[in-house]
Amino acid sequence: MAARSRRETDVAIQTAGEVFADGTVIEILRAPGSPEEFTLVRSQQGVSELKPPVSHAGRVYEPIRMNGGAFLKAVRFPTRVARPESTNKLFTDVHALLRRHLAQLEPCITAMVFTIFASWMSPVLPIAPILLIFAPAGSPKNLVLQMLGMLCRRPLRLVGLRRGDVPRLPMPLQPTLLLDEPDLRPEMQTMLQSSTHPGTQIISRRGIAEFYGPKIICSRKLPQDTALETDSLRITLIPLAGQLPPLDKRAEVEIAEEFQARFLGYFLRNSSAVQIPSFDVSQFTLPVQDLARAFGAAIVGDAELQQKILPVLSVQDEEIRADRASAFDSIVLEAGLSFIHQGGWTKLRIDKLAQEVSAIYRGRGFDEKPSAESVGWAVKRLGIPSGRINRSGNGLTLNVSTCRLIHKLAVSHGVCAMQGGFFSGCRYCRELEALIAPGKTRAEVAEDAEVF
Repeated sequence: MAARSRRETDVAIQTAGEVFADGTVIEILRAPGSPEEFTLVRSQQGVSELKPPVSHAGRVYEPIRMNGGAFLKAVRFPTRVARPESTNKLFTDVHALLRRHLAQLEPCITAMVFTIFASWMSPVLPIAPILLIFAPAGSPKNLVLQMLGMLCRRPLRLVGLRRGDVPRLPMPLQPTLLLDEPDLRPEMQTMLQSSTHPGTQIISRRGIAEFYGPKIICSRKLPQDTALETDSLRITLIPLAGQLPPLDKRAEVEIAEEFQARFLGYFLRNSSAVQIPSFDVSQFTLPVQDLARAFGAAIVGDAELQQKILPVLSVQDEEIRADRASAFDSIVLEAGLSFIHQGGWTKLRIDKLAQEVSAIYRGRGFDEKPSAESVGWAVKRLGIPSGRINRSGNGLTLNVSTCRLIHKLAVSHGVCAMQGGFFSGCRYCRELEALIAPGKTRAEVAEDAEVF
């Protein structure tokens, strides 16, 4: 039996990379000058070892093999591990490289640099963020994708990806997908947005496959009013009239060779040191808070650099708040809050709620007169308990649980009445204020199901 166990552990496990609980990391390298040959590197406590065979915890590992090898050829891999350097040095050099070749605005360049770092650290980040690039006519779209394809971890550039293509993607290679003008219909957007979370699975002919991983989406038209829009970092390229420095094939190979090795070294040395940043993100809406923490965590050991993502995300957060504040469901919540804060209401008919919604619209200069039926459907969407309250019609019973729920939803939707501060005469606002006082953010309070 003992001899049988030894033979079983001698069978090599194919891998494209592993991160173990003890901080050991295994990564794949392409052999220099041999595009079809691969080897593995093992790193323990920041010390890399290339001597084969690569083993860990009694198991032997070998580079992954894929049928046909086409995907292995299409994905860029480093060929060596560069010497140690500071996070600041690597960040600054990448930033200067992109600024020199792309001539884009500072926030745009900074967002790209953070995305490159996040692609390399994605195996150990809480989420794998998406970068959404709007590329209007005249902008250097192809050059941007070319540069990102030289710098990101295992880039795979695909044009016109459709929903039916997803199950055939080589996700075992852990690629960074560079999607040029993909299909962005609602079903595809849902799949892409969900793929930012570890454990995301898709159904294929072979069963269930992993779809988690970093993605960069570049398009001349972007989705509107979707989770993909709010749960990704968004940038816009500016059109250029002048001439950019040429980037021939030789220069591309040299740049990729240098920075792939440097980023591999960065990942091997720092993957076990990734921590959620300590900077304050309470001013952001919940999806933007998650983005800030993930992108910040990719920058290891430099708190000053980590905070450079905050100004980039603040503009996006303001847009999300403005959209939410003007959204119909938010107006319905604001109307419900007004009755709670008035006091004396125990039953609230839907038609009365609709009248208050119309009044809020008028106060903001809009001639909107929503029907009681549309307000009723908004109440149902929000999950607020409703039903027949008397002979006159349907409405809400403003009991303790319903009032708390409306306050929770108002915070999470960024309702204007809650952004200006809590209402001193409201017990539910006082509860929120007491919860936030020990250090919880408003978004964290909104998620606290035990309280609400």
